[in-house]
Amino acid sequence: MTIHLEHDLENVRARIFTMADLVCEAIINSVNSLKNSDLTLAQDVIDEDSKLDDLEIEIDNLCVKILVTRQPAAVHMRLVLAMLKINTDLERIGDLATNIAKETLKLSGRPLLKPPIDISRMSSIGIEMIRDSFLAISEKSVEKAMKVIEKDNELDDINLQIYRELFSYMAEKPDTISDALGLIMIAKSLERIGDHATNIAERAIYYIEGVDVRHSER
Repeated sequence: MTIHLEHDLENVRARIFTMADLVCEAIINSVNSLKNSDLTLAQDVIDEDSKLDDLEIEIDNLCVKILVTRQPAAVHMRLVLAMLKINTDLERIGDLATNIAKETLKLSGRPLLKPPIDISRMSSIGIEMIRDSFLAISEKSVEKAMKVIEKDNELDDINLQIYRELFSYMAEKPDTISDALGLIMIAKSLERIGDHATNIAERAIYYIEGVDVRHSER
């Protein structure tokens, strides 16, 4: 039973790490499509989202099968439960990358109202948070997971800065409202990606220590 359980757990782990790589790629491509006004790349991000949806269902089914047939306990049980929830966060990150791509299509290649420096920075932070969360899982490092959680404030601050800048821009030039709102939505999507990466880091801590830190003082 133990050998079969370990094999099944490794199978789930491999798929969830693959999914993490795919969502990071989706974020990179969606932001690059925005920066380069690449409508073809934006459409590719949208089209590829179905692969993430299929992988989410596959991982869910594998986790449920493990719970039913292997009856894991202790740390193994926590790993399966964490994977189930992380799976949902990753799928939602994929949806947010798709939202960015859709906003890029709405811009139809028009020049951006402001250089995408802050957007690129948010994207880099979000991807780093996702990757570090999975590194925390691999290394069973609560310290790395906590650093991810702390980094979320940086994304919140940049998002607020972008909102304020674009809101002022809209007030001065009402004809830019549509494009400004598009960039605000993109920044909000990246901020939400950080929230989901934070969730993953919290699931990592639950897996490692069996402690739920979601509503604790940090």
